[in-house]
Amino acid sequence: MAVETINREAGDSGKGFRLQLIRAIKLMLQTIQQDRSTVFFTAVENLEDVSHQTIVDGEVSNYFEEDKNYDLNGNFTIFSPPVINTLVSFYDIYVDQFRTSNSVYLGFYTTRDVGKERKSKLNSGKEIALPEKPILEILQSFDDVSDDTINLVKEILVEEYASQYKEKSKSGNLETLRGLSADRFKEFLRKILWHFGQEDEDALKQTVLKDIEYSPLHNNAHIGKEKIIFCLLMDKLSERQNSKNLVDKLVHSSDVKLIFKEAESQIPDESIDPTWRYIAELEKDVTDKRNLKEKVLSVIEDISDRRIRLLARKASGSKYEEREADKSFLSLKYRVFEACEEYFSDDGYVAPESGNDLDAVLQTLLSKAVEDISKLKTDYKYTISNDKTIEGIIWNLFDGCFLAFDECSDE
Repeated sequence: MAVETINREAGDSGKGFRLQLIRAIKLMLQTIQQDRSTVFFTAVENLEDVSHQTIVDGEVSNYFEEDKNYDLNGNFTIFSPPVINTLVSFYDIYVDQFRTSNSVYLGFYTTRDVGKERKSKLNSGKEIALPEKPILEILQSFDDVSDDTINLVKEILVEEYASQYKEKSKSGNLETLRGLSADRFKEFLRKILWHFGQEDEDALKQTVLKDIEYSPLHNNAHIGKEKIIFCLLMDKLSERQNSKNLVDKLVHSSDVKLIFKEAESQIPDESIDPTWRYIAELEKDVTDKRNLKEKVLSVIEDISDRRIRLLARKASGSKYEEREADKSFLSLKYRVFEACEEYFSDDGYVAPESGNDLDAVLQTLLSKAVEDISKLKTDYKYTISNDKTIEGIIWNLFDGCFLAFDECSDE
């Protein structure tokens, strides 16, 4: 029967939560770097700050990590509350997970370094003999750790464990801990990876960006898009973390691969034509509320309904493209608008009076827009910029009240 223990799930706490997300990304990328075929499930705020499960050849391995993003004005010792509280939590996880698998690993990641213990007594008043080196330093290397140190750590943990469960109706795994042999307790401590003096969230982000750049999933289409991939991974973890269902909290290895694939078609912000911002401003200044059909009929009365429907479909197709595309499409739309406005502003412009005139106007608009976009592409990148798309945008602009064949007074 499972033992009832204290619920230790944490909440979003600013930079601490951000560190958890970045550490989760780091672990996922490390696994892919080792073997891109490895299946894994990763989550934040699930049992511990980060949980990372890998499956290799049917063998399941679980890693749980506690992340502590503290200022550097101090060091951690075995008696520091964040450390000893984590040991209590780790022991509960270890006992629970050990029932189904011995491939359980625990990690403590912090920006702080290790300090030397100064206490001479436990909280109970019992006198203790400390080793010459800091206990956490000994546990970190685990070289020649003495039985005396192992027993001391156990005493410290038992005292803290009992203290945390003192006011509870449950005792957790306290009796199991008390009855644990020195060898079994040493086995538990060996499962813990201690990471002191580590990077804070800002420095770690830069490391992870490099990991993305050198990932086996990274290819030529990802060059310059490392920050995009990073943001997509952060968003995915944050989105999943808010799920109530445990399974829905997990980010699968296939999710990471899909994000890399998705990023291939994205454009780095620094390469996007910044004029996409002006489209919203243009919409505010629209006064001609006529649609495409009304604008065509205002200059050409004998055009067929079939021709009107064809033009309307092209406009609709362009609007659908716009909804599905990225910001570069809005930049393209603005540049096409500029090209058309220049043409209509020319003193030599004459409004079309027949279907043939309409074709001629369209061809002139299309040629000018294509030429302008071709020049702009030396500095900016557009996800889509073919002639058919540009023609669709032209009709989109007419239907969307941006362009007209004639001067229309406000009504």
